[in-house]
Amino acid sequence: MTPRLAGHAVVDQLLAHDVDVAFCVPGESYLAVLDGLYDARDRIDLITARQEGGAAMMAAAYGKLTGRPGVCLVTRGPGATNASIGVHTAHQDASPMMLLVGQVGTENLGRRSFQEVDYQQMFGSLAKDVVRVDRADRVPELIARAFHTAVSGEPGPVVVALPEDVLGQTTDAPVVRPGGTVRPRVASSDVEAFVADIGRATRPLIIAGGTGWDQPSSRRLQQFAEAFGVPVAAAFRNQDVMANTSEVYVGPLGLGTTDGLSAAVKEADLIAFVGTRPDAASMDDHDLLAVPQPAQHVTHVHPDPDVIHRVYRADHAIVAGPAEFAAALPVSPQDDRAPAEGSALQPERAAWCGRLRENHLRSLATPSAASPDSLAYMEVFNDRVPGDTIISTGAGAYTSWPQRHRRFTVYPSQAGTQSGAMGYGLPAALAARLAFPDRTVVAFAGDGCILMTGQELSTAVRYGLDIVVVVVNNSRYGTIRNHQEAAFPGRVVGTELVNPDFVALAGSFGAHGVRVHTPPEFRSALDACLESGGTSLIEIVTE
Repeated sequence: MTPRLAGHAVVDQLLAHDVDVAFCVPGESYLAVLDGLYDARDRIDLITARQEGGAAMMAAAYGKLTGRPGVCLVTRGPGATNASIGVHTAHQDASPMMLLVGQVGTENLGRRSFQEVDYQQMFGSLAKDVVRVDRADRVPELIARAFHTAVSGEPGPVVVALPEDVLGQTTDAPVVRPGGTVRPRVASSDVEAFVADIGRATRPLIIAGGTGWDQPSSRRLQQFAEAFGVPVAAAFRNQDVMANTSEVYVGPLGLGTTDGLSAAVKEADLIAFVGTRPDAASMDDHDLLAVPQPAQHVTHVHPDPDVIHRVYRADHAIVAGPAEFAAALPVSPQDDRAPAEGSALQPERAAWCGRLRENHLRSLATPSAASPDSLAYMEVFNDRVPGDTIISTGAGAYTSWPQRHRRFTVYPSQAGTQSGAMGYGLPAALAARLAFPDRTVVAFAGDGCILMTGQELSTAVRYGLDIVVVVVNNSRYGTIRNHQEAAFPGRVVGTELVNPDFVALAGSFGAHGVRVHTPPEFRSALDACLESGGTSLIEIVTE
């Protein structure tokens, strides 16, 4: 290679790994990388966000939706600490992500230098790995390693610290090409044992989620479940893992989105976790099954062996990615690998699956107690937006609107985080629009949630991103208020909000804004925003 700045070598590695979009807030500590991105500006779209938290959430969402590492670049110290929320989000969601963060020069490390942070200590429990590049010649090697780590096993975020003086040095180290993702192969004996267990079960339940899915594997899981009458529940905020219109889909777990489904988990005699950890939100802080040894037969399918047995002891552990596992499943009773189901089990199995499906359909048609307005507005929404619309959410009581009342039919089409991070919805919508420019993208946010990252409306307008942001305004931190009133009745404090004029705020950024008070007004506003394109915000004023 012709000698070039190490900062340019970083960009060479991004190009070698097919990075075509990156998110950033610029900083002096990585100017040499920015200079390299100038030369690559026709191949990498650099999206400059208004705050590092928003930029990092964009990268986390990009990784979640595409399966390819979302790339975020931030400066040292305050930039890194702001970006940490995106790293935590990616870690909780198992989303592949790369955070490239500037660092003080190597000669001044450990002296409490200007904006110095020990990234190993800071990100050690948040990221899959933390790497520091101390030599220019090792830039290609370590960046390539970081990309591999981000997608191997259970995907997740990797932090790469780039000392300023190293980036300014020259190197002729060659580009390191991607080595290909290593996936564990699915043993035929594991598939045979799994389908045999399914065949013997009276009340089986598959809980599917995590990353590593694609449209073919989503469809394959559906075909298997339908062929053998196995109900499938989605892990928390993974509702797009299978078409919700299937007669064997029985709803999402977590935070009251499907009334009665948590109780059904306890009734099951076989639980199969496919692709998901399991996460605490889906399992009611792990209270649904006995820890560490559930009474139910447990099968756990996951690409990382260190995840299996971590909470629940699995009777059958299968180290495989969800896509690889789904591809190996039989999808017809005529298949030689089909479960040998006893005829006596068939009526009870059918009744079990039918009961869970009916329970899910009732929840779809019933507003939650915390959001009584949700059903009427979501009926309008579902009627007006395309079926493959990508919906993003942050955290708050409003998230039950799309989680409870939307039927997801295409993978991927849901960008929500298991970390409960407020402010995720808007940055995630920007990432979704960049990753899938031909699809409609709608972000849902609460009045508390939107102001966590609301400045990224400016980013959406700057880059001409067609998204609709639906702000549900109840003038409070709704989820916390509900918990507060339940735990300490009559002692409300700290959860009331005084909001700006959201319509005027949207307009100040160059976005279109409109306020509505009723579902018919929402219909008109939604139609107008979808037809006109651009960045728009609809504020729903609700009690």
